[in-house]
Amino acid sequence: MSSNPISLTSRLSEARWIAGLLFVLSCFLWIDQERLSVFVVPAPLPVHTFLETVTIVIFASVFIVCWNAFGEVRKKSSVILAVAFLCTAILGFFHTLTFQGMPGFEAAGDMHKSMSFWLISRSIIATTLLGLAFDPEDSEISQMQSYGVLSAGLLATLGWGILVFAFPNLIPLTFIQGAGQTSFKVACETSLIAAHVLAAVLFYRHALRFQIDKSAEHLHIDRVPLFLATVLMAMSEVYFSIYAETSDVNVVIGHTFLLFSAIAIYRSMVALNIHTPYASLAASTNNLAKSAEELKLERQRLSRMIDTAIDGIITVDDKQEIILVNPAAALIFGYDVNELVGTSLNRLIPARHRETHKSHVQQFGEAGITRRKMGTHFEDFYVTGCRASGEEFPIEASIAHQLENGKRYYTVIFRDITDRKVAKEKMAKYHEQLSQLSATLQSIREEERKHIARELHDDLGQLLAALRMDLSLLQRDPSFLERNKPTINSMDQLILTAITTLRRIATDLRPRALDEGGLFFALQTLQRDFSHRHRINCELIADEDQLILDDARSTAIFRIIQESLTNVARHAEASDVQIEFQRSHTELKLNINDNGKGIVEEDMGKTSSFGLVGMRERIKAMDGEFQVLSTPGEGTTLEIRLPLAD
Repeated sequence: MSSNPISLTSRLSEARWIAGLLFVLSCFLWIDQERLSVFVVPAPLPVHTFLETVTIVIFASVFIVCWNAFGEVRKKSSVILAVAFLCTAILGFFHTLTFQGMPGFEAAGDMHKSMSFWLISRSIIATTLLGLAFDPEDSEISQMQSYGVLSAGLLATLGWGILVFAFPNLIPLTFIQGAGQTSFKVACETSLIAAHVLAAVLFYRHALRFQIDKSAEHLHIDRVPLFLATVLMAMSEVYFSIYAETSDVNVVIGHTFLLFSAIAIYRSMVALNIHTPYASLAASTNNLAKSAEELKLERQRLSRMIDTAIDGIITVDDKQEIILVNPAAALIFGYDVNELVGTSLNRLIPARHRETHKSHVQQFGEAGITRRKMGTHFEDFYVTGCRASGEEFPIEASIAHQLENGKRYYTVIFRDITDRKVAKEKMAKYHEQLSQLSATLQSIREEERKHIARELHDDLGQLLAALRMDLSLLQRDPSFLERNKPTINSMDQLILTAITTLRRIATDLRPRALDEGGLFFALQTLQRDFSHRHRINCELIADEDQLILDDARSTAIFRIIQESLTNVARHAEASDVQIEFQRSHTELKLNINDNGKGIVEEDMGKTSSFGLVGMRERIKAMDGEFQVLSTPGEGTTLEIRLPLAD
């Protein structure tokens, strides 16, 4: 159906004029049958046979093209129309075979059979066209379903043929030689005329509606010629209902109208169905052209992106020959783009890394992985580039591969990380220096604490002890004691408190037990003092043999446990603490567990958490590992692993 409203209006107007003129002309012929009877067909059988044969051929053509219009997945309307016109063509052949009697058949009997086949075939056409005129929703049916409809139609046609040939009297008499049409035949023709007129009105209304709304069309059929076809078929049925002899010219006129109607049906049903795939092909061609243009624009856009990228991009084939390189890559290596295209990738790789790089790329292509990173660690020294000047530099890159026409291509996107590597090495050096400085400060601090603790204990402690001894001598003088007893007792208590405080401070600075009894004895003292001072149950699980270590490690472990217990007392709100040591030939493992409220994860990384920072620095100085495991509400565990020399 034309999508142009002006063309559709013009064709509909032409069809209306043709139908009107033929109807007016036919009215004169129907009325003036006496004048028309002058014309007689001298040899009716060849003429009727020729006209019927042409009609059958057209109907068979309708079947062939409708059946193949949509390929394997057919439209329901196309299948029904194809089967209907195939059955009509077969029944038309039976009608021609029996028309006016054939050899081996009685003439009157043959004419009745011929008219029976005629009525059945025309009823199929009228029913199909009327059903189509009601504009049903179209849908797709499978190949199996379409062949099922075809088989059913052929079986029905075969059944009608057997019925008419074997039992002709089952159908009322349709024609009497010399008398013409029977009342039954005229009634059937009248019903067919009414069906065709109704279909013509509906098709005309469809054509008018589709001028405005093309989307309302359900079936791919042009309604304008179909309207004309139903009008012509209705007029042909009038001619077939009024003739009295087979030589009557009405039969020829009716056949002529029927032939033109068949041509119109072919035009409306078949021509458009042929056009549909070609229209789809044209649309596909347009889409292909559009896609090609879009692909061209996409390639241009991609080319611009590659050319303007600040990262280097290189594509090589399976022979490691460069087939694409962007300006950034050429600039990084110190070449021109044209110098690199077509050359080997080995040109950009240091000689000592070429074999390693080749094997890595080959393994990557065979591993089934399409992309991965390279050179993200500075230890991947094989990912090293070589500039045109011979200078080597580190590269961070990602590589991807794809198969095209059986050949494998590799694309590398990379960047020069020389500045980043230099900065990383400087940062690592600064960090190492800071770690050494921290260890030195810890050592100096510990030595200073030891010195201060010794001075307090040996010098100030002895002075306080001597002062108390002098006070004891004064207490032996009865006269002096009687007058100053309250003062002397107060002085004695203050001196005793000062001595106790001095010992505690000296112990916090540097416990003498660590120097005199070792780490195990010092930890036992720390455990008792902690439990007594904070009323928190503290358990030490260790053997003295496990804690025989050098002075530096003993001091560091003591300070770590001391800091941990301080944190428990200040923040954990715990009631139990457990300190457990496990020692092997290669490492010493220390776990400190409490049942407190735990540490929030955000607090572990705070720069103000000097206790944890100090622990990490001490453990790092001993090349150990430190981990904090904490669940809010369930307590905290410190896991420490220290390597031991064999």
